[in-house]
Amino acid sequence: MDTMRSLLYRFVWNALGLFLLAKGIYDDGVQIGGLSAAAGVVLLLSLAQAFVRPASSSSACDLSHQFADFGFASFVAGLVLNALVFFAIGQTQLISGFHVRDFWAALGMTVLYSLVNAVGAMLFGRRE
Repeated sequence: MDTMRSLLYRFVWNALGLFLLAKGIYDDGVQIGGLSAAAGVVLLLSLAQAFVRPASSSSACDLSHQFADFGFASFVAGLVLNALVFFAIGQTQLISGFHVRDFWAALGMTVLYSLVNAVGAMLFGRRE
């Protein structure tokens, strides 16, 4: 599967997963208007991850901690950063039809969304 098709499939998978999570499982903390709002949120989350994560994991101190704890601290920091971005998108109304009740709702949704993202990576990841 080529790279662009893989990215497109994962984008659609993540948008659909976010929409279904917000509508079904986590509807008390996250409100979403439709699939277009979910796609907008996924796009903003992807852009934030592309710019924030490399900057946050580039220090030598962080690298030594990753070796010490097998990346667990990096994993938790990534979840918290994603939750902060998720919360900011939901509170500022950057995407019409998307609202997050509070930070804890954003953190819970981020954990669920990360699972959806991981499954998408396994299903639609680039194959050589």
